[in-house]
Amino acid sequence: MDLSKLKYAKSSSYEKLQKEVIFSDTNIEKSDNESFKIDAANTYRKQDGDLSPKLVLVISGGEKRERDFLNELILNKIIRSLRVTYLSHGLSPKQMQEQWNKIQEKGDYDCNSEKYQLADIDEVFLLSDVDEFYPQLETIFKNNSLTELHSRGTWIISNPCFEIWLYYCYLNNPEKDLANLAGLKENKRSIELKTIGNKLIPGGWDPRKAFERLEIGISNSQDHYSEDKSGIPLLFSTQMHKMAKFLLNTMRKHNDEFSMYLKIKEENRNKWRNRMS
Repeated sequence: MDLSKLKYAKSSSYEKLQKEVIFSDTNIEKSDNESFKIDAANTYRKQDGDLSPKLVLVISGGEKRERDFLNELILNKIIRSLRVTYLSHGLSPKQMQEQWNKIQEKGDYDCNSEKYQLADIDEVFLLSDVDEFYPQLETIFKNNSLTELHSRGTWIISNPCFEIWLYYCYLNNPEKDLANLAGLKENKRSIELKTIGNKLIPGGWDPRKAFERLEIGISNSQDHYSEDKSGIPLLFSTQMHKMAKFLLNTMRKHNDEFSMYLKIKEENRNKWRNRMS
C-alpha cells in the first residue's frame, strides 16, 4: 500500500495511559476463555525496527461475524506481528468509502480510545458483502480505478456475504451444499446461507475456530474464485483469501507465530479435556 505521498511524522515510542484496558470474550469455548490484557495509549506510533507490528485498519460493513473472526488477532497475546484496528458501524459500501476518505483527509483515526496516524498504517482492508449492494460496489470500483484511492485501500468483497468465507474454512463443495442460493433474490441469500450453515455443521461455522483454519480457507476460496468484468466476485466467491494470505504471511515471517498460536490453542483444549475427564 503506497502512502509515500502522505506526510506525517512518526515517533519511536508509545505514550502510556495511566490505566490498562481489559478485553474478555465470554463467548469462546471454556478452554480458551481468558481475559486478554494490552496496554492502551493516547496515540499509537509505529516503532522503528523489524519487530514493530504491522498496523492494519479494517473498515467493515458487518458488525458481528467479521469481528468474531478478527478477534483472534485483536484479543490474543500470542501474535505480536499484527496490530489490527477494527471500525464497523453496520455501514453500506458507500458509507464505508466515505469513512475511509474522511480518514485520509484528516490523517488519523480513533479506535478504542486510541489515536492512530495514517502514516503508520501498513494495510487497509474494506470488508463488504455483495447482497443488495452491487450497484454501490460497481460505482465505487469504477471511481476508484480513476483515482489514487484504490491503491490506498483494498476492498474485500464476499458474495453473497462473509459467511461464504467461513464456509470455505470448513467445507469445499458450494455447488452442491449451497445450490439453492442461486434461485433467491440477492437480499435473501445471506439469511439463507446462515441457515444452511447450521444444517451442514452443528452450531454453524464458528468464526473464531475458522481463524485456525486460515490455510484451508485460502485454498478452498481460491479454488472457487471468479469475478465479473467490474472486478466484483460472482456468487460463491470471496476475496477474503487475499486478506487471509496477508495475515498468514505476516505471522509466518515473524517466528512462525501462526504455528505457535495453533499449538497453544490445542494445548489449552487438551488441558480442558483432561480437567473434564
